[in-house]
Amino acid sequence: MSVRYTEITCKKALSPSTLKGLDYSLNPYMGCEHACIYCYAPYTLHYQGSEPWGTFTAARMNIPVVLEREIRKAPRGVIGISTVVDPYQKLEKKLELTRKCLDVLLPKDFPICIQTKSDLILRDMDIIKEFSEKEVGFTITAADDISSSLIEPGAPPVSRRLKAMRVLADENIDTWAFIGPAVPGIIDRDRLESIILSAKEAGAKRVMFDRLRLRPGMWNALEDHLKDKDIGVLDACRSALFGDSGFFLSIKDDMRLICEKLDMPCEFNY
Repeated sequence: MSVRYTEITCKKALSPSTLKGLDYSLNPYMGCEHACIYCYAPYTLHYQGSEPWGTFTAARMNIPVVLEREIRKAPRGVIGISTVVDPYQKLEKKLELTRKCLDVLLPKDFPICIQTKSDLILRDMDIIKEFSEKEVGFTITAADDISSSLIEPGAPPVSRRLKAMRVLADENIDTWAFIGPAVPGIIDRDRLESIILSAKEAGAKRVMFDRLRLRPGMWNALEDHLKDKDIGVLDACRSALFGDSGFFLSIKDDMRLICEKLDMPCEFNY
């Protein structure tokens, strides 16, 4: 799938965040080329454009300048980078908007919480290390690269994310894994344990867990993507989302037991 890149400007850089532990959100890009089949961002943003989400990325070219102006007056608080798109998608390698925003934040030493699916974050490890309060979360939704490529076709494979987590953890940067959403057919008890163990071995201090949630129009997109690629995953999603399989309650119980066995702190979003 081709991705169209554009450049735009923004009036605001920081937005209030309602997410637990975050005071602000900072999103240098609009749109995301990872094209995850479960993405909630277009529904959170009330996106009504004609281009399918995942086929375009718009870079907010002036966001470092706007951010510098805003943090002069903003009360100190935790900034989530990013909350609705990945701050380290491919375009970031060229434009360095996320890096430039980190450069702006560092003199004020705002606490930062970065969440990504990309090992490109290692490029900015030199800056991230300098913050007195920082943490990095990697979204890990599958136990292997083939499964992750099925549901996150434009994102780096999970093996590269785990390697990047290990590098950051070795530099004393707190890291965590977000296992979510749990996609039926991709996640089961054995694969969940494999993910948690891999995250622990990569240095994660904790794991967070969430279930797959449907948003308006999401099922049609998910069905269109999976019907010609993996009918087993599609059937598992259909059963869990529209039947009475008890999948999400069962996998949550599995998560709790596995984390207890592995002595891994865990949080649940449902």
